[in-house]
Amino acid sequence: MVLFALFVIYVALFVLWRGHRLPVLIAGGVVFWLLGSWLAGPLVRLAQTGHDTTVEPTFKPRMALIVLGGGTTFDASNRLVPRGDTGARIEAAARLYKQCRQVETVCRVIVSGGDPQHHGRTEAEVYTPYLLKAGIESSDLLIEDRSMNTYENARNVDRLLRQDRYDSMVLITSSLHMRRALLSFEAFGLHPQPYVASVRNPYSWWVPHPEGWIDSDSALHEIAAVIRFRIWQWLGLY
Repeated sequence: MVLFALFVIYVALFVLWRGHRLPVLIAGGVVFWLLGSWLAGPLVRLAQTGHDTTVEPTFKPRMALIVLGGGTTFDASNRLVPRGDTGARIEAAARLYKQCRQVETVCRVIVSGGDPQHHGRTEAEVYTPYLLKAGIESSDLLIEDRSMNTYENARNVDRLLRQDRYDSMVLITSSLHMRRALLSFEAFGLHPQPYVASVRNPYSWWVPHPEGWIDSDSALHEIAAVIRFRIWQWLGLY
């Protein structure tokens, strides 16, 4: 979405700035070339700084494992399934849940995600069968299916956590998303242990590559979201 917005801006400048169309065309070509090639790696590294490795959490007697939604998509059979690296989040939650059950008293898994893509079913609803199949007991699974963004994930999970007492929490999401997710939870006084379910490879290319544009777009989206969060927090909106 960030690259699409940049493209729209360049098209608008090209149409409106008639006397400087050649410089605009050259600048736009250079920017998109770099974003699709060697800038992709540095942007990914910047976006996931501090969260580019997976650190095992410390378990305590009453644990809450929080899985954040990462979207849904339709597969070849037109079934709605978890999108992208969400499968890694589900696998991480199941793995940590099994470890927790071996040593602790209470282990709850909270899956958080509404339907921001308007696919007709919430992320939490789509992910639930996968979590149950992975070995999580239905009695230990809590559903939060109203969140439309990361901030709402934190707000709605906070409301769930108030209904019970936990000694520690683990936040499960991707490396790129972790910084923004932690900021959102900290805004509600929550300080979960971060667990990176998947790390994006900061790879660069000499010439533009489709994955380069995808990586650049994902990284820029998270960088812009963190900056926006900080501004809104400074303004007192968060």
